[in-house]
Amino acid sequence: MRTLKVVGGLALLSLGAVMPAAAQDATIGIDVGLNSNYNWRGLSLANKPVLQPDVWLSVYGFTGGVWANVEPTKCDGTNDICETGGARTGIAEIDYWLEYGRSFAGASAKVGWVAYTYNKNNAFLDNTANTSEIYGQVTLSNLPITPTLAAWYDIDNIKGLYIQGSVVYGVKASPAVTINLGALAGLSAGQEVNTDPNSTESANFAESGLTHVDLSASTSLTAGPVSIAPSFHFQISHDPFTKINGLDAGNLDKGSKIWFGVTLSWSRGLGAATE
Repeated sequence: MRTLKVVGGLALLSLGAVMPAAAQDATIGIDVGLNSNYNWRGLSLANKPVLQPDVWLSVYGFTGGVWANVEPTKCDGTNDICETGGARTGIAEIDYWLEYGRSFAGASAKVGWVAYTYNKNNAFLDNTANTSEIYGQVTLSNLPITPTLAAWYDIDNIKGLYIQGSVVYGVKASPAVTINLGALAGLSAGQEVNTDPNSTESANFAESGLTHVDLSASTSLTAGPVSIAPSFHFQISHDPFTKINGLDAGNLDKGSKIWFGVTLSWSRGLGAATE
């Protein structure tokens, strides 16, 4: 699923607080991620390049959108991991999301809902894995660093909590370029394997507790109306499931992984919304 934005998303979160309701603009946007793999909560859902578009509309502090994971090449190697399971190429996952955000006194917050749906023709994650979560996020923006605390609760197929804390520190590389250095840690508090033999719940992780730590560097550049945001990630894996980097024996228990990508973003105001 799309990553909740910490720095770039602060402008959207402030829509509901800065302007009177009658004067707020509706905004439409498109983000397209080109990533070396699909790494979600430390889990390698695809270890080959993926295309991840996101189309969204924001008005009156509400933002809703549709995000997809597209696997352009077939996973036919012995080490390959992909959501399609090698059965096909194309769209492997579509997520539908809706959130509401506000800014107040040097902080911002959002609450939302996301539905994860998988192509029924996938061999690895098919439509029997479909599920949904509710989530919340709080970011403090008036400190030397930008801390964020976010939590997701699965209300459908897994019924468990995932918590993520992160900090971002901006370093000026030039008057026009800021390098954002980030550190993130994930925690499973119910999304791990249920040891009850009678349980029918699915799981994202093998164990409770720390899942992974992600150290990152990113920036954002502009080319006309398009924002270009490259990023680089070094992950320290802790949960046994996050240690799976590939299907070859040597990649089933790796302590770290590297992934990188670039996101192209475009947005446009649609004029003042009317009540």
